[in-house]
Amino acid sequence: MRWFRKYGLAWFVCLMAPVGAGAADLALPASGIKAPYSPLAVPTRMVPLVDSLETLLNQHYHVITAHQAGGEEVLVLSREGKNATAGSTVLCALTMPDPETDQNVVTSRCWSLNYPN
Repeated sequence: MRWFRKYGLAWFVCLMAPVGAGAADLALPASGIKAPYSPLAVPTRMVPLVDSLETLLNQHYHVITAHQAGGEEVLVLSREGKNATAGSTVLCALTMPDPETDQNVVTSRCWSLNYPN
């Protein structure tokens, strides 16, 4: 038991290092490829919201994930609790100021991913 405490964590880290390194190279298959691991591209409804990212965060939405894409920050937000019915998962694009395009304020565009019929 004493050996495991001393060396077990080091071995675990060494074993997991290749997994972490390979995960960065992992990419989704391109849409339309006929392969057993590639699902069909299915139409997904995204309902535009009139609320800003700031308003959604003030309504107790939480950022689940964020990444940069096409010069924008793309965020997925979620809200849980008794008020979390329709529209509890939201996709937002945050655009930073760009002096080259005369955009001098931060803007956001948001879409609900689970809006009711």
